[in-house]
Amino acid sequence: MSYIPLIARVDSLPPLPESVIEIEKLFAMGDPDIDKLVALIESDPLLTTEILAKTNAPYYGFSRTIVSVLQAVTLFGATQIRALVLGATIERNFDVDLRPYGISTSAFQQISMMQSELVFQWYMGIDINTARDITPIAFLMEIGKILIAKDVIEKEKTEEFLHDLDLYDTAYVENLYTMMTTAQINALIFKHLHLNERFYETMQFLDDDKEVPVIMKDMIWALRVVRTAINHKEQLTEESIENAVALLEEQRINTNGFLRAAKRIRAKYLKD
Repeated sequence: MSYIPLIARVDSLPPLPESVIEIEKLFAMGDPDIDKLVALIESDPLLTTEILAKTNAPYYGFSRTIVSVLQAVTLFGATQIRALVLGATIERNFDVDLRPYGISTSAFQQISMMQSELVFQWYMGIDINTARDITPIAFLMEIGKILIAKDVIEKEKTEEFLHDLDLYDTAYVENLYTMMTTAQINALIFKHLHLNERFYETMQFLDDDKEVPVIMKDMIWALRVVRTAINHKEQLTEESIENAVALLEEQRINTNGFLRAAKRIRAKYLKD
């Protein structure tokens, strides 16, 4: 197996559209002006269509159709809309087929949204600025799986990959078949697209057992906790929550805020 085809696919990605670059500049200055954010999204008809399609996804359960970007921003908040903007922009360049992971495209999108909402709701009670920084990263945390899945499908290894995922750790199986993990591919994608340094720096350390830089430790552990609680295999099951709590206790982090947020996200998205 070789990682060269994956790197080639990343290198072939087109740059971010001007509208998205301007949106990122807006967030880089702090809390964005909502009118400016709406205007930038609406200046890009394709992005507008994608945002309205995503915010009207059935799993959100809105009783009425969202018909405008302003309505979407009002309901979801600027931070979540930023995550949706970046996700829609990157995904449009991929043929999304997650069969090797045993999930549908809609399930993949729901997992991404659950991850970002969980970290946002949890971290808003700890550090608002970190919550705003990490939310879009959490939303994009699984994007590399699209390229891994494509590589596995092209090699006609879908059944073998699925079988091994049932037996072993996901990162181990990804590395076994492609010599890269989702996080490593994410780091390449985020750097190629010239996203904020935090995007690719967190991905560089997400699967790494080496010493994490102190300045990034909280963000990386938060992402690890959220990925443990919500992933392609389990979404806020009793076992996945217990495993996430174990990570928190390992770092001597209070678990109460996380458990409250997990309960809210579970009630919103999952029907027992």
